[in-house]
Amino acid sequence: MLAQVSAALAATPLFAALASGTRVLAQISAAVLKPGDIVYTDSGDAVHGGYVIKVDPGTGQKTIISSGNLLRNPLGVAILPNGQLVVSDSGRLILIDPASGNQALLADASNPALGYPYGIAVNRFGWILVASSRGVVQVDPTTGQTQPVSTGGLFRSPRAVAVAMDGHIYVLDVSSAVKQIVRVNPVSGTQHLVRQGGHFKNPQGIAILGNYLFVTDVVTADGNFGDGCIIRLDAHTGMPSVLTHGQNLVGPLGIAVDAMGRLIVADPYTINPKSPDIRDGGYDGGIIRINLNNDRQSLLTRGQDSYVNPRGVAVVPHLGPK
Repeated sequence: MLAQVSAALAATPLFAALASGTRVLAQISAAVLKPGDIVYTDSGDAVHGGYVIKVDPGTGQKTIISSGNLLRNPLGVAILPNGQLVVSDSGRLILIDPASGNQALLADASNPALGYPYGIAVNRFGWILVASSRGVVQVDPTTGQTQPVSTGGLFRSPRAVAVAMDGHIYVLDVSSAVKQIVRVNPVSGTQHLVRQGGHFKNPQGIAILGNYLFVTDVVTADGNFGDGCIIRLDAHTGMPSVLTHGQNLVGPLGIAVDAMGRLIVADPYTINPKSPDIRDGGYDGGIIRINLNNDRQSLLTRGQDSYVNPRGVAVVPHLGPK
């Protein structure tokens, strides 16, 4: 299957352009993705640029998939049905071939319909759904063609997006005045307020599993990092509760769900007591797994070297026909 994915990538117009030298490349050692692997973005640093990294969920071993070049300050990451990765970064959407690390620009500010993209997801038809300054838009992963799904209305500043099994879209919308979750009908674009205010302090990411939404946030009074948490909400009633907080959760950002129903969280503020920068707080960041049966947190891997700021996260699904 993965060989077929690589062949399919090479045949797409964007990656054909890469091969001809008309787009920027990032050559990194091959990273074969398997179902269950974790992929996350890291903002990196000014010298090396941003990173996209794979984590083996069993061993915690990290492999750099791609870095630098187009990757400047990556945020959201999602996995397309053909195995390509799509990343939101500094007002752009970037495609990445995980087998080679090659990067291709899919869409940017030259497409005014895109707006400024933040969180991203992929729906059951393979379209990229984007929480952007325009609202919620969908992007064709082959051509970059963009069209609105839902704009205006309740939206103030869409930050993250998740897609339910029935196709409904849940949008985390965060501004200085309003912190809320809005459900969007994917066909009509109709908006429905799920939850506003309440437990929310500084929410960052959203994921869905069955009838429940999971949001990364903090429980600190001022909304700053220090005591991170995961808020669980009923997707229909919006009733919230704090699932877990503290321990490895300091200021969590990205969140995803694996095939076993466990949460995978990216936190750039997770503290490493043995960090060489412990005098500055030791914020090496980490990827955390949370078991919903007992709320237990497991630290899968820590940041290191130039990548100590994990941000967006995704889990590789079973690709192709089952």
